[in-house]
Amino acid sequence: MEARHIQDFSDGGNVTYHWGYAERQVPCKNDVGSCEYLDEVYGGHDRGMVYVGIFWTTVIGILFFWALFHRMSSTRLSRTASSISNRYLLPEFKRGRWLFGRTTRLQVLVLAILIGYLSIFTFAGISYKIWITPVKAHPGVYNTRSSLGPWSDRIGVIAYALTPLSILLASRESLLSVITGLPYHHFNFLHRWLGHIIMLQSVLHTIGWCIIEIKLYQPQPSVATEWIKQTYMIWGVVALIILLLLWGLSTRYAQRKFGYEFFRKAHWILAILYMGAAIGHWSGLQCFIIPSMLLWALDRGIRLGRAALIHYQIMPDGKGLFKTIDAKVTHFDEEIVRLDFTSQVRWSTGQHFYVTFADKGFWQSHPFTPLSVSGPRQAYLFRGKKGETKRIADSTLATLPVILTGPYGQSVTEKLEDDCNVLCITGGTGITFVLPVLLELANSTTTGSLELVWVIRHDHDRKWIARELDLLRATDRVKITIVTTRDPLSLSNVNTESNSNSDDDKSLPLQTPTTELSEKDTQTHHRPDLASVVRDFVSSTDKGATTVYVSGPSGMITDVREEVARYNDPAKVWKGQQEARVELIHDERLE
Repeated sequence: MEARHIQDFSDGGNVTYHWGYAERQVPCKNDVGSCEYLDEVYGGHDRGMVYVGIFWTTVIGILFFWALFHRMSSTRLSRTASSISNRYLLPEFKRGRWLFGRTTRLQVLVLAILIGYLSIFTFAGISYKIWITPVKAHPGVYNTRSSLGPWSDRIGVIAYALTPLSILLASRESLLSVITGLPYHHFNFLHRWLGHIIMLQSVLHTIGWCIIEIKLYQPQPSVATEWIKQTYMIWGVVALIILLLLWGLSTRYAQRKFGYEFFRKAHWILAILYMGAAIGHWSGLQCFIIPSMLLWALDRGIRLGRAALIHYQIMPDGKGLFKTIDAKVTHFDEEIVRLDFTSQVRWSTGQHFYVTFADKGFWQSHPFTPLSVSGPRQAYLFRGKKGETKRIADSTLATLPVILTGPYGQSVTEKLEDDCNVLCITGGTGITFVLPVLLELANSTTTGSLELVWVIRHDHDRKWIARELDLLRATDRVKITIVTTRDPLSLSNVNTESNSNSDDDKSLPLQTPTTELSEKDTQTHHRPDLASVVRDFVSSTDKGATTVYVSGPSGMITDVREEVARYNDPAKVWKGQQEARVELIHDERLE
């Protein structure tokens, strides 16, 4: 470090300390140009650390006020603010779909603000100059010193400072969810793009110092050779390689090529290796990396603890970590599988569990939403596409040992008002997200309208949830519309076969489902106009706000978003007309 910073501490003088950087000798004993350059290097770093502090203070402040707003009782101000957000920021940012995918204007706006904020801090507080300075040991040889050095250091500092935020955005045991009330997967977009930013900053930091050490500093190639041999530089190269692997394996191509489970496990391992290498590269900035490691470890430790609480018989015979739960397996057409079992764990409507199939895929877990309300009985429904779910769908298993981790996410019904009207739109196995909502509300004191629109491929797909449909019909509160997209117009196949458990199955005390379509149900045979579905439902209500729950393919969610945004009228909401406020709660499914 002494050679790099053209300082000789053996000459005496005072030493000043700079947080996150090397010490400095004062007064400067080099030539005028070198001393001015050192002033810029250390001054730029100190200002950069202040900017990082401002950044984190801003983030913490935003989260603090967001937490207050989240816990604020429903007032005219909060309702109007929600309506404004839904009206203008809920729709998809279509112009950027090629880059961002299907995401809302709000998420793109937050990303744009973040990038603008970081861009200002990247360039501010640096004097952009060039200094030509002599090399003492080589008369007639000169170094070119420029603001490229302090600028490269600045973006490196910011990359370190963003690491804890990246971990927070990726955590399943999300502190951000507790603060904001948003499910943890809503932060995946920002986590992914923050990863792009950190990767870009690290590459530019590396390129900047390569130019300096390999081209601008003299004599060459001796300066570059000595530079790359230093321990901190070796760790820097390792950190960059790991970061590039992290970024590369996160692309959609890599996930399709190697599979999501490989990506997830590799992501965990590479993340912790990267953080260790980052400390090896520049230990002065471990104030950002150590908290990141603690957050990473806390997230995974809580996950393990949750599973231990559910499967409380830890290592009962020394042969396994958990006592598994035996789930009854029911197979349907088109590789649909239903799991039913009993458990003592409780959850809120809208939360989900990670389910591990313990017979073969112990290192894989899959996020599933229970299609039942919280109670002793749990049921799950999924389509076997590839990997473990495909293996189970293709098997003839009657029972399957499973391990649960969870619950995760937030309740999706806790803030509903008593007179709120609820419309549930879903496709295929996305029914598991909206069905518990209807089962809960149909038996509650809610006075608003309740309606389900379920898009399925074939008439007989209704038997996936025949029991639950019977429960909804029995309440006489839910209007049910079932839309089939691949059957002919004829209704000759509306009857379904019973899929109930045998009467002597005492572990799952369920009523036998009916085998006929209820007269109260509506059934059509075409793809629905979702805009019309939302429009007709909202126009049919005469009081109270409306909440639309949608679960299905991304195209379905996009269509519903557009219509929900259109029906929000902030001016009317401010005047107390709550029927002009429409909320959206969604869960994207790949059908």
